[in-house]
Amino acid sequence: MKFEILVNDVGQEIATWEQAITFAGNQLLERWYIQPEYIAACLTREKSYPTGLMMANGEGLAIPHADYQLVNTNSISIVRFAKPVAFGQMEDADLTVECGALFNLAFATSDQHMAILRRLFTLFQEVEFVSRCRTLDEQATVAFIKQQLNIE
Repeated sequence: MKFEILVNDVGQEIATWEQAITFAGNQLLERWYIQPEYIAACLTREKSYPTGLMMANGEGLAIPHADYQLVNTNSISIVRFAKPVAFGQMEDADLTVECGALFNLAFATSDQHMAILRRLFTLFQEVEFVSRCRTLDEQATVAFIKQQLNIE
């Protein structure tokens, strides 16, 4: 199974969850890993079903995603923010979570999506995993996540 992971570090230019999702999606779209409609679908879904999560270490992460039918290649676009970005909280849409990173998930089948999502939820509870995803350089982060997800 082909699986691509992109990692981008951004500065202050990303200030809102809409900008963050659009940036992450554009990284996928530039490589044609997703169809153009995928970004709008992520934005729409985020309004109704926010994806901000507070991790065990007190750090926030967001995991926006949309319909697998709009995905060409299994991929994750990771964006690491210099300054946290507020996302709606998954458990309570009326609350927000300051997120230091975003994992924009794009999988071509719903089975793959659920399997990797479950694995990521487990990994996100591990302080070491979150820390390494935030601090390793881009190439090392890609290799580390692929190893943790048991994918090539």
